[in-house]
Formats: sequence, structure tokens, C-alpha cells
Amino acid sequence: MISWGKETVSHILDDTDKAILNLLQNDATLPLKTVAERVHVSIATAQRRIQALIDSGVITKQVAIVDPNKVGYGLTAVVMIEMSRSNTSMQHRFERLMHAQPRVMSCYEVSGDADFMLMVNAKNMNDYHEFTRNLLTYENNVRSFKSQFVMNFTKSGTKILLD
Repeated sequence: MISWGKETVSHILDDTDKAILNLLQNDATLPLKTVAERVHVSIATAQRRIQALIDSGVITKQVAIVDPNKVGYGLTAVVMIEMSRSNTSMQHRFERLMHAQPRVMSCYEVSGDADFMLMVNAKNMNDYHEFTRNLLTYENNVRSFKSQFVMNFTKSGTKILLD
């Protein structure tokens, strides 16, 4: 059993699974034949392994990663949220609210002074200000928030290197 946070996966990763995952994290559009060749298995085995990784929840999505600057979302903020009340139902309500927001790229429950950390993409400061005025309010159980604005992306990725 592999345990990550709240979720437990019963799929044990072997070296072939790890090699497939490393390839697909770099480029999920690789043809099945290419994946099979690079990990030295048959196409049928590669297909079966990938399906097992999907079925077990190890692979959760296959997506295109977009450069926010090239699509008009030039403002990225890291937002630290302190909740007014720290009870489970209010936290779940906030999580559902953030999950539904297209500007919120990531929402993490964190330890320390803050309760949540958000990564928010906005078109500009006016767009971000509208987001904060509409969503980071007392009605949504937010006591306070602190915004830090990304000046430059040195590294931004989603890959978890498996060895």
C-alpha cells in the first residue's frame, strides 16, 4: 500500500511503472509504441500498465500545461489564507469553493500560521482584486489573507521524478 495524504493507493509501483510515469509526465501524448520501446516492454504490456495506473488513481489526469503569460494571465499570486473558524465543515466548504474557481490553480491546506495556500492566476491586478473582493471574504470564513506576487518563474512544473 502506498499512502499519500488522505488517499491510499493499492497499486505497488515497480521499475516499469516508474519508467512509464516518468515518460508520460514529460509528454502524455507519446504514442503507445514509443512508450513501449523506451521502457522495453510490448505495446500490449505498456497499454495494460498505463490502464492499471489510471484505474488505481496513480494517473489522475492527462492535460496540456499552458503558459499563463501567453494566454493573457500575466499575474500569478501565492495567497496565504487564515480562516476565521477552523472547523471541518467550514474548511470543506472553503475547499469546495476554491475547487470551483477557475482563477485558483492550486489550493493546499498547510501547516503554520496560515490554513490554506492558493496559487491564483489573473489577467491583471484589477482581475485579481475582483477575485479577492468576491471570494476572500468573511462570508467565506476568511479572517485574513496575504498575497505575494510572482515576479519570475524560475521553475514551474508538475513532474514527480520516480526512481
